[in-house]
Amino acid sequence: MSPLKAITSWLETLDLDMQLEVAGFAAFLMFERDDVLTLGGSEQLEALHQWLNEPGLPSYVAADRALSFRICFGCFVDDRMTDAGWKRTEELVCKILKEAKRGGKFAASRKAQRMLALLPARKESWERVVRSWNELAATCLTNEAVRSWSAASKRIGLKVIPSSGVPIVPLRSPHRGTG
Repeated sequence: MSPLKAITSWLETLDLDMQLEVAGFAAFLMFERDDVLTLGGSEQLEALHQWLNEPGLPSYVAADRALSFRICFGCFVDDRMTDAGWKRTEELVCKILKEAKRGGKFAASRKAQRMLALLPARKESWERVVRSWNELAATCLTNEAVRSWSAASKRIGLKVIPSSGVPIVPLRSPHRGTG
């Protein structure tokens, strides 16, 4: 299984709220296009799925994407699992609540109150997500695993000319020095 397929499969095991949160984070850190950042949660999730499942990617691009996602999401996970990270989240929600109350925005106020009430459950959910992520990252997304997959993909990608039986080696990529 390709590293990107492994990430996609992992993502699909998460509940929809968690998928949307992961997609929002990915859109913020990984995508360079400004229009992705203005999309709503479901559109960000769709953009992430498209990025992970783009057909016909050369193996070096797929490997780069898998490693980029691992590194970026790993940083987010590291912060998410610290008390300081959760404290920042709580402070942000409290700030939103205070501003909503001050501005008379009752819907926003109720939403912020709900977020505060659900924070302990959200933290527990994230602990499960982080455990499953760490398992995936330690098996399918190590530098060695991605490098092995990429090398195997290149070997499988060789074509043989039927009349001579000689393998056709892909041209070297000007971007990476490999085919």
